[in-house]
Amino acid sequence: MLLAQYNLSRLIDRMEKAGYVERRPLMEDRRGQVIAITAAGKAIRRRMWSVYGPAIQAAIGDHLSAKQIDALSTLLGALTE
Repeated sequence: MLLAQYNLSRLIDRMEKAGYVERRPLMEDRRGQVIAITAAGKAIRRRMWSVYGPAIQAAIGDHLSAKQIDALSTLLGALTE
C-alpha cells in the first residue's frame, strides 16, 4: 500500500480526534512517535472485522495453501513484535 506522508498524517489526526489511537513519544528518538490503538480503537476494529475479515479471506486466504498461510502469519507476526 502506498500512502503519501501528508495523507497518513491527516488520517492519524482524524483517528486520534475520534479516540481510536493515541500518539506516544518514541523513547529512542524524541523526534519520532508511536501510534498506539486505544480501547475504543480495538472496539471499532472488532465491529469492522465482520466486513473486512471475509473480504481479506476472499482476496488473499482463498488463494493460499495452509502452509502458505502459516508462513505469512509467521512473517506478519514478526513485524508486530
